[in-house]
Amino acid sequence: MKTLMITEKPSVARDIASVLGRFRDKNGYLENDRFIISWAVGHLVELAEPEDYDPALKKWSLNTLPFIPEDFRLKVTPGTARQFQILKNLLLSPEVSLIINACDAGREGENIFRRIYTLAGCAKEVKRLWLRETTPEAIRLALENLREHHALDDLAAAAAARAQADWLVGINATRAFTCRHKELLSVGRVQTPTLALIVQREREIRNFRASLYWEVWAIFRKEGGETYRGKWFAGEVEKFASVEAAREVVEACRQAGNCFVTSVEEKEVKEPPPLLFNLNDLQKEANQKHGLTAGQTLQAAQALYERHKLITYPRTESRHLSSLLAATIQKRIAALKAAGEYRPLIPGHFPRLSRRYVDDAKVTDHHAIIVTETKPQLANLNRHEQIVYDLVARRLLSIFYPDARYNVTRVITTAGQETFLSRGKVELERGWKKVYSVFEKKDEEEQNLPPLTAGEQVLLAEIEPLEKQTKPPPRYTEATLLAAMEKAGKFLEDKEMQDILKAAGGIGTPSTRAAIIERLIQVGYVKRQKKVLVPTAKGEALIDLVPEEVKSPELTARWEQGLFEIEAGQQKPEQWLAAIKDFTAHIVQTVKSQDLVAGAENYLYKEILGKCPLCTKDVVEFPKGYGCTGWKDGCRFVIWKEIAGKKISSAQAKALLKKGRTGMLKGFRSQAGKIFNAALRLNEEGRVVFDFTGPNQ
Repeated sequence: MKTLMITEKPSVARDIASVLGRFRDKNGYLENDRFIISWAVGHLVELAEPEDYDPALKKWSLNTLPFIPEDFRLKVTPGTARQFQILKNLLLSPEVSLIINACDAGREGENIFRRIYTLAGCAKEVKRLWLRETTPEAIRLALENLREHHALDDLAAAAAARAQADWLVGINATRAFTCRHKELLSVGRVQTPTLALIVQREREIRNFRASLYWEVWAIFRKEGGETYRGKWFAGEVEKFASVEAAREVVEACRQAGNCFVTSVEEKEVKEPPPLLFNLNDLQKEANQKHGLTAGQTLQAAQALYERHKLITYPRTESRHLSSLLAATIQKRIAALKAAGEYRPLIPGHFPRLSRRYVDDAKVTDHHAIIVTETKPQLANLNRHEQIVYDLVARRLLSIFYPDARYNVTRVITTAGQETFLSRGKVELERGWKKVYSVFEKKDEEEQNLPPLTAGEQVLLAEIEPLEKQTKPPPRYTEATLLAAMEKAGKFLEDKEMQDILKAAGGIGTPSTRAAIIERLIQVGYVKRQKKVLVPTAKGEALIDLVPEEVKSPELTARWEQGLFEIEAGQQKPEQWLAAIKDFTAHIVQTVKSQDLVAGAENYLYKEILGKCPLCTKDVVEFPKGYGCTGWKDGCRFVIWKEIAGKKISSAQAKALLKKGRTGMLKGFRSQAGKIFNAALRLNEEGRVVFDFTGPNQ
């Protein structure tokens, strides 16, 4: 009789096989005299769709909603039937007497295994291999300490409940909004609050009104000719609302005569090496420093883990190492010597790592991302893989270097009754920054100050008011959006909900956030503009339609609170799901009672190209032209999509609306069939006419 072990990935199966030894490759599994090891390749089994319960439900209709199954069914995920059948045959094989669940240590890994086990109809004994890392020592230790399958029943119940709740809300809300408003509107517990963050930021920018303010800066000169800058302040006030007030201070200082240094404060500041990477931090760093999207970073990290064996498991939330893994670090760093560029950076000695980096209590399902003992062949990696490996390697090396140290100086200088603040920062020791630069932007107020002492007299060399302007909040990049998703609790007012969401790690997980961002782009809610994320008109319309409880991160916080209680055995999953079912019915009823906002044309979901020159309402794309949304009120403005045989693009229509004319366009055809070039221009009556006088563009 043999033991069947099921992992989540083929790479983990091979890592375990290399420890147990003498395995033969079979069709979809590995086998030796005692063990069979196969793999799930992620989700082989998923929750059934409504039409799997009743074929009539394939057609979406408000009349059939809410659809809430009495018992949730499972089905094989499309495209994975072959591997599922292999696992089913192995699970039911009379040759197999014991099953070991070796899927990822955590809620989702438990769910993946149990769905396969259930759908296959298996009833054999199961043990749990709880792996946080795949070093040979860790695999051997885990095999010697297999956990009881039923000890994880509460964790599995929480995983199943979470998936069923997401299914209930996602399926019913998406169908309800789509049927009611005649436009495909995808709704989800994580994607909708994420979209709400982007929309809210865009509206803050749109509603922002810049205002001018003034600062007063002075240059002081020591007796020996050395100079330094100072910024006026009075208590906590550092700026003026009017240039007249700023000029009064400037004039008073000019008439004050000599100036004096009244205070010099110096202190040493230490900056420790950053924490090790979890996936979220790695994605942020790769986006900030190299412009990689979250999806590109995850793809590269996954390839480095699975194919190249160069980094540890990337889909982790932890920034710490276990003490067991910490003992292997010197071997891992030794592997970096194979890549010449890292050789000069490898420290001469390895100090004992503090709990800032090694803490068993802070290692969750997996430890932080670090390099493996495999020697890197960087030439075999593509550009994205090289970038991600380099970030991980340098971050690991940095933790063995000393703190970066700075001498920070704060000087106050008086000119008459007015005070000026000067700040200086001098690097004393580069420390860990020799290995890994965080690309800090130098503070414009920091400078290399000359030697100064309290009571010293200085001259006022220059002084002037400096005009500045308030700036709107920046649009989200992928890096800042990932950070906002991780710290979504700060957007909630309820302190208890903030704490719950913080403990849960925010909305989404490190392994799903990249997919959420891509999903928002795929369904047309968000678009990338260079490095920033901008909501579309369709995305904004959805946020205006969905109830507050669906678009708030508080929904995730309340769910996580219930899931924690299920994991702890403090609440029955059926009780928690009953509340989710009521919530689902409430959402559907809310949608059914909504007014239709867009009519048959759904122009609220379309990109606004500009303002109508006749009535100032929005111009959007219609099937045959770019027309005014005020057509029902009698406005007849339109830019036809085809003029004199030439297709007019939305970009050209935008230019025409914004500037009143396009550049010179080629390829028009006259009624006589002659080809000609012309610009398009809006005349005083709002009609589109040809203009033959403009320059070529």
